[in-house]
Amino acid sequence: MANPSTKKPKGYDPIKLTKAMEKVVVDGNRRKYVRLARPLRFYGGTTSAVEVGCNLRCKFCFSDKPVFRPQSTGKFYTPQEVFNALSKSARKYGHKLISASASEGTLGRVHLFELLRLVDQSEFVYILETNGMTLGNDASFAQQLAAFKNLHVRVSIKGTSQQEYHQLTDALPESYELPFKALKNLIDSGVSCNACVMISFSDEAGIQAVEKKLFETHPGLLKSLEKEHITPFTKVAKRLSKNGLKPNSIAFKGNVVNL
Repeated sequence: MANPSTKKPKGYDPIKLTKAMEKVVVDGNRRKYVRLARPLRFYGGTTSAVEVGCNLRCKFCFSDKPVFRPQSTGKFYTPQEVFNALSKSARKYGHKLISASASEGTLGRVHLFELLRLVDQSEFVYILETNGMTLGNDASFAQQLAAFKNLHVRVSIKGTSQQEYHQLTDALPESYELPFKALKNLIDSGVSCNACVMISFSDEAGIQAVEKKLFETHPGLLKSLEKEHITPFTKVAKRLSKNGLKPNSIAFKGNVVNL
């Protein structure tokens, strides 16, 4: 019988993947993007850039090439180029909020901090979209973010348990704890933040369990909690089918549909 201590870890390490992805999508203070500005309906209207590169491989991810083919996707841009495009579009559409989405927002810390300094000199608020892996692994990252006043961090939790998270991402089950640590680090540092949880593959018991876990992290997190449902884009549906995953609910034309 094999020694249990010699068994390979069950899944990939998102922190190691962070470092690998940064070698692909970060070049000094520049980061890869597919698009620098597009208007979105979220939060009553947001202007968002489309980043390249992520440290998770969620099977329900809508992003596709920016996540799964970062080497051949996008171009490198400076923080100033990104801010100029975001601010121009935001002013055109009357948006107060700007962001970058479709990948992991914390890749390339130098790029991010330079971008946030530009935002702090403007009338805009930046929504940092993150899965919480890096912020949960390094408390000093959250402490550094506290220096920026025009910032809100949205931490996205993938599923309602370690097992569900592993099924959805193939990552090490224990790394499920990192977004909860990220939220605690952000709150302890005085950074505005909220949590959202992917619940399309969860049952009611799972949802109650993750709500309890968030309450124990900080009771106020339940007041701003977002519950996410997948949108069944064609490529998403094919990827889920390939991996034998069936959602319990989906988002369709602005409504939640239970399956």
